[in-house]
Amino acid sequence: MAYTHVQTFNPEILYAFDPLNEAGSYSKTHSHNFLEISILLEGEADYLVDGTRQDLGKGTVMLFNPGVKHAERQREGTFSHQLHIGLTNLSLNGLPRNHFPNKRALLDLGCYADAFMAKAWQVTREFNEQRSEYQLMGKGLILEMLGLLLRSLEDGSDNTVPAALSQTAVRQQHLVNHAVYYLEKHHSEEITLEQLAQQLFVSPAHLSKIFKEATGLSPIHYLIHVRLKHAKELLKQEEWTIKEVAQAVGYEDAYHFSKLFKKYYGTAPSQIAKEERPV
Repeated sequence: MAYTHVQTFNPEILYAFDPLNEAGSYSKTHSHNFLEISILLEGEADYLVDGTRQDLGKGTVMLFNPGVKHAERQREGTFSHQLHIGLTNLSLNGLPRNHFPNKRALLDLGCYADAFMAKAWQVTREFNEQRSEYQLMGKGLILEMLGLLLRSLEDGSDNTVPAALSQTAVRQQHLVNHAVYYLEKHHSEEITLEQLAQQLFVSPAHLSKIFKEATGLSPIHYLIHVRLKHAKELLKQEEWTIKEVAQAVGYEDAYHFSKLFKKYYGTAPSQIAKEERPV
């Protein structure tokens, strides 16, 4: 079964970080409203996973779907070096948004394990060293990791769930995916709800309802999210002024852009430029 449509599959990386945990460190039982991949690169850790406490070692891979509770602690005399990757805006055919088809969080990658771990180490280096275009490189590697996870789940069919969406829900999923793709591709252009609906051959009211049910945002608020996300990355580059950044993501009025940016991120665009640009 093909879980992805190449044109519209474009997950957003919320974070990729690799903590070194020493004895005594822990995280309380929690869950997320997005998907998280947790990988033990080195050492061992005591995890609450799939409802059971387990002592897990190097090479362990876990995939927590939204709402799946988990916790960890570092016992005395142990350490762990882990990689955690948070993902959203992820849609697989026949599955709820931001969900993977795994029944159990603890994964067995089989013949794909070595390739997956090699890419996990590459992601760790890219996000730590932050060389030129590290985010592009990191995203490419994470997409490859997702492909390996899907292949391993297809091979190990006892850990997969069947497609859970009705035909109507699948059609709605495809509509939302194409709307997201269009907004991301054309985010710097002037877009209204009516124009977007016309592109997708549906009514504005129907599109708005289905889109918000799937993403939690209206199409126009999602467009603002995409614009400001791109703006934040541009602000980190030395050659861009705030006015140029605003125009590049679709705002002719730099003052309006700055107000939106501060409301969304809690800090002014000038502060991002000051603190995160290379010296």
